[in-house]
Amino acid sequence: MISIEEYKQNPCEALSIPYWKATDIIIPDNVKIIHNKNFDETLLEKYSDKQYFRLIHRLNCIPDFSNNDFTYKMLSKEKTNEVADMINASYSHTDVFVSADYIKGLTETKVYFPELWIGAFDNNKLVGSIICDLDTKIGEGVIEWLQVLPDYRGKGIAPVLVCKALNILKLNADFVTVSGECDNITNPERVYRKCGFTGNDIWHILTKH
Repeated sequence: MISIEEYKQNPCEALSIPYWKATDIIIPDNVKIIHNKNFDETLLEKYSDKQYFRLIHRLNCIPDFSNNDFTYKMLSKEKTNEVADMINASYSHTDVFVSADYIKGLTETKVYFPELWIGAFDNNKLVGSIICDLDTKIGEGVIEWLQVLPDYRGKGIAPVLVCKALNILKLNADFVTVSGECDNITNPERVYRKCGFTGNDIWHILTKH
C-alpha cells in the first residue's frame, strides 16, 4: 500500500479508488485492476475489460450554476428508502441496484458527512441527488453517487448538485475525486468536466473469463 503523501501527489493515477477504501479492499483472485499506462491488449485474451475514468477537482475554481426551477436541500437519514428508489430508477438502463439497507450503511461509515447528501426536489418529489464522502484524514472529498431521474435530465440539475457539493467540500477538503464507467450512456464525465474536474486517468477492471 502506498503512503498517504504518495497518494496525495497524484490520487487518480496512484489508486483506482479513494485511499480510505483501498486500505480495506480485498481484490478477488480472478480480478486485476490496472492503470491505462500499464495496460496491454494481450490481457483481453484471458480477461474481460471494464474501463473507468478517474478525475480530480482541486477546489480552486468552482463554476456558479443556478437552477430556480427546483429546490435543493440536505437529505436526512430518514430519506434512505426514497434515495434508493430514485437511484434504481435513474440506473434502470444498467444492472445497478441498491437497497435501502445499502444506502443506510453509507451513513454509518467513517467518511459520512451529512451536508454532502443533497437532493433536488420538484415540489416534494425527489428527482436528483448527490452523495459524497469526506475523508478528513486525507483531506479528500469523494463523489460516490450522482443521479437524476430520466424525465428530469437535460434540465441542469446535475451540475447544480455537483457544484453545491464542491462549495461545501471547499471548506473541508483539499481535493475531490470521482470515478465512473467510461461507456455510460448518460456520459457523467461530461458533467464533471463542466464543473471543473480534470485529468485523463483510465483504470481497467479486468475479470478472468
